[in-house]
Amino acid sequence: MIRGFKKREKNQERLKKLSDKKVYTPKKINQKGANLVFGSLLIGFVVFVGATGVLSIKNISKVKEFEKNQIAKVDNSEIDRRLEQFLDSYVSYYFTYKAGEKDSEENAKRLNEFYGTPPSVKNQGQSKQDMTIVSGRLLMAKDGVAVYAVTYDTKVDNKVQRVSIEFSIPYVEKDGRYYVDGLPWFAPVTDFKSQEIDKEKQLILTANDGLSENDRKDLVAFIELFFKNYTSSQSNLDLISKNIKTIGGATVKSIDYTYFVKGGDKTLAYVQVTFDILGTSHSENFSFELRKDKDSYFVDKMEHQIPFDYAKKDKKEN
Repeated sequence: MIRGFKKREKNQERLKKLSDKKVYTPKKINQKGANLVFGSLLIGFVVFVGATGVLSIKNISKVKEFEKNQIAKVDNSEIDRRLEQFLDSYVSYYFTYKAGEKDSEENAKRLNEFYGTPPSVKNQGQSKQDMTIVSGRLLMAKDGVAVYAVTYDTKVDNKVQRVSIEFSIPYVEKDGRYYVDGLPWFAPVTDFKSQEIDKEKQLILTANDGLSENDRKDLVAFIELFFKNYTSSQSNLDLISKNIKTIGGATVKSIDYTYFVKGGDKTLAYVQVTFDILGTSHSENFSFELRKDKDSYFVDKMEHQIPFDYAKKDKKEN
């Protein structure tokens, strides 16, 4: 009871304190004051919109200046566009082919017009099926090698097969003109052709390395093993080479030329190989740096070209 009384007493005191507080009532604003407030808000809004507009104009100017610089950069790539035009034509002729003696001769004649000198090809029995290019796009051109992404259709047993590859083309630029400098390779317009060709730098695959029969036999056997794995098994290729990727869809048709330079701790190998992709064959050049690995060899380095002075290098090192 005492606790209840005291509680009621405290509640009455709280109510009294609340009743003694003044209740706030908002003041009335006359028409003149309302107009003043509205005018201030309107001026603030106009100033904000103006500032935003100025910033937008500055940003648009920056964008236009950026676009102008980008256009200027594109305009400065005239030489690259001429190279691309030249190589586009080469790729188109390379992957457009109709079987038949007359068509075959015409195709070979057109392709030869792109080379500084027609490349030396040891295999004279290369076969080709009908081919039609679907697309060819330049991916990069650097250090004298242009890489294209190419898709083409070919016929195998009267069935159309579509093939997509990376196609690398060695080229030389001289005085704003270009020519294809050797055999292209596969990996996972004539007006621009240079008329001044350095005949002394022509690659001719006729030299004999003079190795003994046993040495040659071992090296050729290793090269055959390498290319078997190069076209079929990445895991096996990793056991005999360093940082080399396999090429899918191709088979080795023949190893046409080999030249070896034996040194103290390494052996240089220059090889021309013919591959077959769904009935169409082509040749590629390779340079290898080999080292002895127990009873076999290991590839430390591979390049897709043979230097024109490969036989002279042999004499210099010996």
